[in-house]
Amino acid sequence: MKRFTVLTGLAIAATTITPLAAEAAVFKVTASDSYFTFAGNISGTSDIRLLSDKATAIGFEGLDTISFLQFDLSALQTPEIQDNFLQATLKLEYDSVLTEPANLIPATADRPVNVSVYDLTAPFDDVSGNGDDIDFGPDGENAIATATVGDDGVYTWDITTLVDQWLVTATSDTDIALSGVFGNVDIDGRNSYASFYPAGATAGLPPTLVIETVPEPTSIAALVLLGSGLMFSRKRRFQGL
Repeated sequence: MKRFTVLTGLAIAATTITPLAAEAAVFKVTASDSYFTFAGNISGTSDIRLLSDKATAIGFEGLDTISFLQFDLSALQTPEIQDNFLQATLKLEYDSVLTEPANLIPATADRPVNVSVYDLTAPFDDVSGNGDDIDFGPDGENAIATATVGDDGVYTWDITTLVDQWLVTATSDTDIALSGVFGNVDIDGRNSYASFYPAGATAGLPPTLVIETVPEPTSIAALVLLGSGLMFSRKRRFQGL
C-alpha cells in the first residue's frame, strides 16, 4: 500500500506541473536606419530599397551590393527582453518591383540569391559606409544565418546568438550586414538582386527584429508545493484505511 501511495502522489505532482507551458511574449523592433552600397559606395537610393546580389559569384568581385541595418539598443534593453530573452528573428520583405528603377535582374525561385547576415566590427556609418567592417571570416564562414531569396515575400534569419551577444555586452554596435558575397553560384553568368524594403518603409515591411521571450512562470514553486501537499494528503488518507 505504501508503494502505491508514493507512486500516486508523484503522478499528481507531475500532472500539476505540466500545464506550466504558455505562449512566449513577442516584441517587434524595427531598424532605426539602413543603407546599401554598390562597389563600396553608399547608394543615393537607399531610402527606397535595400539590395544584396551575387556579383562576386559571377566574376565581378568588388562590385557587389551589400545592405546594412542599425537597431536601437535601448529598444532591446527593456526588463521583459533583458530578463527573459529566448529568440530573435530578423524579417525583411523582398519585393521584385524594387529592382525596376535601375532595370536590375530580380531574384527568382530559379535564379535565387543566398543572402547572409554578418556582424560588423565597427559602428554603423551611413556617411562613409561599413564595407571594410563586415566580419566575413574566411570564405564567409562567420555568417550568422542565411536565407535563399527567390519569389516575392517575407524572409527570415535566426540571429538569436547575435542579439544575445548584444544584450550580454550592452554594446552600442547593434548593426548588421546583409550580403551575398559568399555562398552563391554562377547559374548563367547573370547577376540576381534581392531587393528589400528599407528602414522607415510604409509600402512594405521595414526590416524588423521579432523578439520572443520565455513566459513568466505562473509560480512554479507554488505548483510544486501544491503537488507535494496533494501527495501528503493522499498518503494520509490511504494510511487511515
